[in-house]
Amino acid sequence: MLERIQKKWWLLLLRGILALIFGFIAIFSPGMVLVTLLFYFGFVALFSGLFLVIEGIAIKSDDRGMRILEGVLSILFGLLFIFITGFVFSFVMYFIAFWAIIGGIMQIIYAIKLRKEISNEWLAILNGVITLIFGILVLTNILAGASALIMVFGFFAIISGILMIMLSFKVKGLKKA
Repeated sequence: MLERIQKKWWLLLLRGILALIFGFIAIFSPGMVLVTLLFYFGFVALFSGLFLVIEGIAIKSDDRGMRILEGVLSILFGLLFIFITGFVFSFVMYFIAFWAIIGGIMQIIYAIKLRKEISNEWLAILNGVITLIFGILVLTNILAGASALIMVFGFFAIISGILMIMLSFKVKGLKKA
């Protein structure tokens, strides 16, 4: 198995380089990445839905109606992502904002309730406060919140890319057993 992995070491290198490129694009042009991701998800949903409808029509089975329904819903979501991108973007960001606000409040409440049971409950409270602040910030500026999330993905991609590149050279240099 090691020999097989060593022959393909360059695939890890390529994946690492692509992750680095994506990471830098995400950091320096988050708006472009955001729009691209929305269109990507739209086209994936659209084509997936088309294939589900075709499969539901072509294959005679008990779940035929469910496949067709799932396909039609996927097509509708795909069209939303492609043609009403602003709505989908706003909806997702508001969902994230409210989720963070509610989650932050709940974390604070649980930490206060558990303060007699655990030590250093202030860490849990601090985590709740940070989550709450994040939600409020996203809610007050949706575009900046989305850009920040894309940039976080970018930093993750850069770190992941560097690690994959390092791993590729380590795999290449391994001695055969």
